[in-house]
Amino acid sequence: MSSTNDQDEADARIDRASGRTEANLGDWSKAPSTLSWPTGWIDVWKVRLDEPQSAGSEVNVLSLDEEARGSRFHFEKDRDYFIRCRSALRCLLANYLALTASETRFEYGTGGKPRLASDQNPRALEFNVSHSGNIALIAVGAERRVGVDVEKIRLDVDTDALAERFFSVHERAGLRALPDHVRVAGFFACWTRKEAFLKATGDGLSFPLADFSVSTHPDLPPQVEEIREDIEASKKWSLGDLSVGDDYRATVASDTSLSVVNTYAWN
Repeated sequence: MSSTNDQDEADARIDRASGRTEANLGDWSKAPSTLSWPTGWIDVWKVRLDEPQSAGSEVNVLSLDEEARGSRFHFEKDRDYFIRCRSALRCLLANYLALTASETRFEYGTGGKPRLASDQNPRALEFNVSHSGNIALIAVGAERRVGVDVEKIRLDVDTDALAERFFSVHERAGLRALPDHVRVAGFFACWTRKEAFLKATGDGLSFPLADFSVSTHPDLPPQVEEIREDIEASKKWSLGDLSVGDDYRATVASDTSLSVVNTYAWN
């Protein structure tokens, strides 16, 4: 669910119900002065939405439709977070493409999923964005499908009811088998792994959440375990958990190996 519409729907599912592939990735290093084209690896950027943009970032880079969308937010904080997230995305992509941020153009597919304008993207740069709380993550790769999801852990939701509604039979059994003290963490680990996979596929809500299963233990390596009960189909997908803070769970997904994932702090 790589569009913001899909991200909003993912957040709404929680709201409605409440009223490295082998280890966590999370050494958020300072960005290099020059970005290399991400062929053979994925770059994941962490953006603190409650902090100013990084030094040297362009200002007023949003398109007219983005400005209009930002103006529709009721709360000033939400409006500021949207503007900072979209500005960081534009600046990042512009650095990879050797453009200015204001020149970067998006096209929108089914469900509002954004992608770079084809005439600006002959080398197939792919990106995905997720935000929750005061954190946004932006995953960037070339010639591969990528998805990323971050969720702020909330204790005011009925995780059992959500799992019954949105998780597969296999995942629900996995959660029930977890010790009580890790079950909430297991729920959010499962949630972000599912969302990241869905966003990488590009199918969004057209891919039923119960039609595939991911691992549920929060402290074990994440993986797609089956797709429509087909274990072999799941082997082409890779998941990696990301450490972004004690109150968050996050996952990156791709249809190729995640043996190399670079994690950078945008600000």
